[in-house]
Amino acid sequence: LLLLLLLLPAERALASCANQCSGHGTCGANDKCTCFTGWTLQDCSGQACQAKTAWVDKASAANTAHAAAECSNRGACNYDTGVCDCSDGFEGAACEKSKCPAGCSGHGLCMSLYDLSRFLGTDTTGDGYGPLYTNWEKDSVYGCNCDWTYAGPDCSQRLCPKGDDPETTSQGSRSIRITT
Repeated sequence: LLLLLLLLPAERALASCANQCSGHGTCGANDKCTCFTGWTLQDCSGQACQAKTAWVDKASAANTAHAAAECSNRGACNYDTGVCDCSDGFEGAACEKSKCPAGCSGHGLCMSLYDLSRFLGTDTTGDGYGPLYTNWEKDSVYGCNCDWTYAGPDCSQRLCPKGDDPETTSQGSRSIRITT
């Protein structure tokens, strides 16, 4: 009888939560569900989407912003599948990356700002790398590193050949003598 009395309040509390927390959480104070990991919504009926650094959010203190947010605040969560539906221009499991324009048109590599700074930076420190880009979006914003002879934000522009025009007239010739 004592065991029955101990279980009765727990059953009453469980029964008063919305949808009995869908079997994916526990019912607590004020008839509020606490969802198990991977589940969300008031009744724990939705599969949670990944949360990563928010593209935009309200600062919580001086120099404190970009907290983790569902679908990085650049997509909508499909609670039936737990997969983010990213807004145009964004991709990744949590919409945490910007897309490279036109996939770099097949003439370049899509790289993060951090990787671009490693690849294109000038060595000023002696460690083989130049100044590295380390702001909050270093692994989120992507751009094209174009192949040789291609340019533009999407690497779609072909660069003109550089150098002297062999048909130019009235120029003095230049020679270099090397003695070894």
